[in-house]
Amino acid sequence: MKPPTRRAALAVCVALLLVTAGCTTGTPPTSTDTTTSDTTTSDTTTSDTTTPTSTWSPNASVEQYPPGVADNGTLTNASALADAHFEATANEPMVFTQQWEVSNDTYVRTYARGASPTPYYSTFNRTTDGIRTAEQFYSTGSHGYSRVTIPNRTGYQVLQNDTAIARAWTRDDTFGPQHALENAFISGNYSVNGTVERGGRTFVQLTADEPSPTSWGTSLTSYEGTALVTPDGVVYNTEKSFVQDRDDTTRRVNSSITLETGIDWSGPPSWIGDVPQLSLSIVEDGHAFEIRNTGGVTLPANASFRVSASNEYALDHVSFGDKFGTVTTDAPLEPGDAVYVTASVDENSKSVTLHDDPTRGEYTFVTASVAGTHEPFFYWLVTSDESRERARETTAGGN
Repeated sequence: MKPPTRRAALAVCVALLLVTAGCTTGTPPTSTDTTTSDTTTSDTTTSDTTTPTSTWSPNASVEQYPPGVADNGTLTNASALADAHFEATANEPMVFTQQWEVSNDTYVRTYARGASPTPYYSTFNRTTDGIRTAEQFYSTGSHGYSRVTIPNRTGYQVLQNDTAIARAWTRDDTFGPQHALENAFISGNYSVNGTVERGGRTFVQLTADEPSPTSWGTSLTSYEGTALVTPDGVVYNTEKSFVQDRDDTTRRVNSSITLETGIDWSGPPSWIGDVPQLSLSIVEDGHAFEIRNTGGVTLPANASFRVSASNEYALDHVSFGDKFGTVTTDAPLEPGDAVYVTASVDENSKSVTLHDDPTRGEYTFVTASVAGTHEPFFYWLVTSDESRERARETTAGGN
């Protein structure tokens, strides 16, 4: 197989992440790599990218072949390579970026994290038919915050114990980074094409100059791809370009993946401070729940929340329990302030009451949920007292 023609790297939106992840209480993630970027706004692609000097060698020993590559140098298992990549970077601070271009449309996804899985930060920026949309999601583990910006409008989501509504991009996502990395290889006939020395690292170079005979790859009429992979399977760069004929339509697709390591993660994105950071918890020995503004900005008065509840543990369900009605705040909720909700149930109805101070109601909450919109903020908060559920199960088992 002849080596494919080397192409110039596609512009990668790493700078988007590094700018929008800046925090008033910390510094933005910064890379210790030698690649540098320059950008002027939080939703623009990199305007200037400098690639470290590379030295290619035709020599690569079998011992250097990454997982998924057979002894003959052919990549036979893209899933094994992707698994090895994420296992090797499981405790590594990183920014993982995917970009692809189809016709006049451009899409960029990023996923960033520190040495632990949370907090993490993901973005999705696209330009389609000249319309630009920017989505950003930040997760602390229990809480998620998202911001979506479209022309002339910005909306926010605040989520607790649920991310079904947000566009978080993680390895657990069906079409997340793992899926993207596998797809970077399955459409081409990749094999080892020497090694590359760059930035003090030795990479195995994988190249492809024709499509692989996959069920959907048969629609590809041309294909060129290059990847730089460490011997233990960490993929630092992929670039591919192909022409696809399908349904009497021909289109060219260019895509790339880059990995930045050595990221200094020290705080949430600055726009988190523009959001009333609401949090839900069960209090008063289960006879009330609390809605507290833990930080950010003030929640204006007349914010309404639809209440659902259950006397069983149901945190793993998106929809659960009975609908109890709606509560509406009568005053602004400043950071640090809280309101309390109690419920009552009789044979014919259920009702909820909002209180300014802690109050015990007749209904015992094990799980509670509130959902509401107060433009430009949307809330979906779920909490459950798992210890109370365990106690209930122990009592039931004793009987």
